[in-house]
Amino acid sequence: MKATTKQVLTGAAWLAVLLAMIGGVILWQHQVRKAKPVTAVTVTSTERIPMVLLLDSRLTHQQNQQLTANIQHNSASQTLVTAKASTNGTVVFKGQLLNSDNRPYIQVQLPTGISTTKKAQLLKRVLGLAQQHFKFRRFNLVSYGDGGLTATTYVEQTTIALTPQHLVLIATPFNGTGSQNRRRKTTPVAAKNQTAALKTLIAKRKTINPKLQVLIIAEKSAKSKQTLPLQSALAGQSIFKPTVKRYQQHVVRTWRTESGILNSRRIGNIIQSFIN
Repeated sequence: MKATTKQVLTGAAWLAVLLAMIGGVILWQHQVRKAKPVTAVTVTSTERIPMVLLLDSRLTHQQNQQLTANIQHNSASQTLVTAKASTNGTVVFKGQLLNSDNRPYIQVQLPTGISTTKKAQLLKRVLGLAQQHFKFRRFNLVSYGDGGLTATTYVEQTTIALTPQHLVLIATPFNGTGSQNRRRKTTPVAAKNQTAALKTLIAKRKTINPKLQVLIIAEKSAKSKQTLPLQSALAGQSIFKPTVKRYQQHVVRTWRTESGILNSRRIGNIIQSFIN
């Protein structure tokens, strides 16, 4: 009787092992059928494409740092270097890029007290030397305030090789800041209300490379008065919209009139979304 019981228990144990093995094989086959083949692998580009920053020379050091930080906050691991130009054309670079800096920042500092046309010529020299110094071919250009007027003049007279892929113009006074232009409209400025500077930029728009992609960012303050009229900041649409293949404009709503857009961390998200 004991022998018979032992045989029954042994047989049951072997049966349990067999069933477990069969169950494991079935489960393995089911998982194999569910697995999907890898069809593509996404690889981040290692090409160096700098973000060139051309900010308003009238900004304080603190404002300059604040705006740069907000533009840079999505890629803070990338190095920021400076390129300072003198009136005589001398360019001094400060800082070195790492091999891993594939989206670095180059902040351009141009002399004050010279015409916008002269600044645009100096910018062309800076970018030509920067290409050689930092070893890159393509770049994006982000400007603020009067820097946007220089950037616009620049793209109207530069070569194809030195044309940025993307041009971002933040709070640029395309039609001045005079009280007669204080309109909170997003439509183009009527010809009779255009300043001489805006008319000149419009007249030369056909020289812009049509492959250039342009984003204009303007500020609309919750208060009734603001330093830069909304319509003036968006007047660049008359320059770029009929010319380039891709044009966008974005209005950032802020509460403060003096430095609202400078402190807006949305700037970085808007720019990165446009460029990428």
